[in-house]
Amino acid sequence: MSDTMAVTLATTGMHCGSCSMLIDMTVGDMAGVSEAKTDLASGQTEVIFDPDTVSVDDIIAAIRAIGYDAEVV
Repeated sequence: MSDTMAVTLATTGMHCGSCSMLIDMTVGDMAGVSEAKTDLASGQTEVIFDPDTVSVDDIIAAIRAIGYDAEVV
């Protein structure tokens, strides 16, 4: 098992606190993700994850699937 990694994503398309909460819940429920924190004001999502289980591309795809966009900062 590898160490966890952290990535910061620029997350766009959010309009309110519910948007950031939905992103956190969606990403946080993914296998291999131990923590997801989205800050509406900065437009950034910080994710701590196990790269052996989930990739950054998988995380970005999950965010896009719920109607937002994300890219690595």
